[in-house]
Amino acid sequence: MTLAEDVNTISTFLSHDQIQLDPASSTPQHYDYIVLCVSAIFHCAETFFSTLQKHGSALTSTVVLCGGIGHSTPHLYTAVARNARYADLSEQINGLPEAQVMEKIFDHRFDGSRVRESGVRVLIEDQSTNCGANATETRKLLQKRGLLVSGSNVLIIQDPTMSLRTKVSFEKAFGLDNVAFEACPTFVPSVIEKDGRLSFDESEGVKEDDLWNMDRFLGLILGEVVRLRDDENGYGPRGKGFIGHVDVPDAALDAYKRLEKVVQANR
Repeated sequence: MTLAEDVNTISTFLSHDQIQLDPASSTPQHYDYIVLCVSAIFHCAETFFSTLQKHGSALTSTVVLCGGIGHSTPHLYTAVARNARYADLSEQINGLPEAQVMEKIFDHRFDGSRVRESGVRVLIEDQSTNCGANATETRKLLQKRGLLVSGSNVLIIQDPTMSLRTKVSFEKAFGLDNVAFEACPTFVPSVIEKDGRLSFDESEGVKEDDLWNMDRFLGLILGEVVRLRDDENGYGPRGKGFIGHVDVPDAALDAYKRLEKVVQANR
């Protein structure tokens, strides 16, 4: 296996790509709730907002913009400041929770008012500071508003590096509520290797400048494998107990071992 193949094996596993939103679709699947976990990778929000803007309540009746102030929030502020479409909002969003930042983007760069007029309820969950809290605070918010209904279906939109873990975090938080979850990372990051250097494959339509620094990306995906492994160091039942058991495929574990050695050697 090449280095790029190992990275892509891990990335595909973590992205857990179950549903793709297509703004051009004429008959979207309807979800009772769609939760957007805010991140600095704007492709996730932009794909969702474009689809929501076209279809309104045919896509969902309730949107939850999810995210407080946590360790990744500075990355969001920086991403806004560096993005030509959003940079003029930079002064308005500094210091705000992530969900409120995304609400400003939704209202100022998409037709948020028309979406609401179509019958879509937009809720702001701005208390959570990590992936697990995204899930528990969203459940509290829906329950408080009288919107938590048994048998509901929920789409979770999240940064691809955290898509699988986020889904299983929501499944644990809503475990007794008979709610079904599907993951939508909006794209699966892949890399190519040229002259010994990794770069992102832009064939999916996401430009490298809009993605992670490569070192950060590699650190994120390696860290996710550690969290998902159900052992004493992980987040599963045999470790911290934050999530349910996840089967990590042998191919992903083998790729992790090889990639970790390369990353450690280059530090």
